[in-house]
Amino acid sequence: MKFPRLLTGLRPAIVAGAIAVTIALSNPLGASAEDAIEIGPVSQQDGAWAGARLGSSPTETIGSAGCAIAAVTMMLRYYGINVDPGTFNAWLTANGGYAFDDMLIWNAVTTYSAGRVTFSGWFGPDLGVIEAELDAGRPVVAEVHLAGNQHFILLTGYTAEAGILINDPWFGDSVSLAARYAESGSDIVSIRTFMPVEPAGLRGDGRMSWVANAISAAPLAR
Repeated sequence: MKFPRLLTGLRPAIVAGAIAVTIALSNPLGASAEDAIEIGPVSQQDGAWAGARLGSSPTETIGSAGCAIAAVTMMLRYYGINVDPGTFNAWLTANGGYAFDDMLIWNAVTTYSAGRVTFSGWFGPDLGVIEAELDAGRPVVAEVHLAGNQHFILLTGYTAEAGILINDPWFGDSVSLAARYAESGSDIVSIRTFMPVEPAGLRGDGRMSWVANAISAAPLAR
């Protein structure tokens, strides 16, 4: 997939291995429930890596279209893997981690982390799955729809007051999904889930589930 910048004049999203989004978001997260994971935001536009070519793309850079790898970087840091978008991009480029120049192959995360964090699923916008993952202490990479373009963010929790909480790599900040994109998560197009294999960097409050989500993982991105 392409990960376009969130500005006027962006090219339309190009969807590889597209999945039909037919799951209705009629069951928002419980209003009385709260769960939040502390993860520092990472900006794809940080000057240390923003200008680097994204994969082998002749036109895109991390700054312009690297939201997916920035979101994954935040997730990996949470699990104790010290990486930044520039380092991750360089590894992906050298090790076949992109398809069609700059389209992230999600299972490359498993290889990069030497199995410490495994790609476990590609799902539609199922808030039940999102809540289960966040309750288990596992942040979720989510694709959001904005003005006909696609963008990736990291879901980090939810509160009764704010709803779903996110780290947004375009803005490099932490906000609520509703404040920036839509109410009740209705602009989530799809999600990517990941399973840690060891407890490095986790909250340690006893609520981490080490059993993969029972829902069968969807096919990997191509």
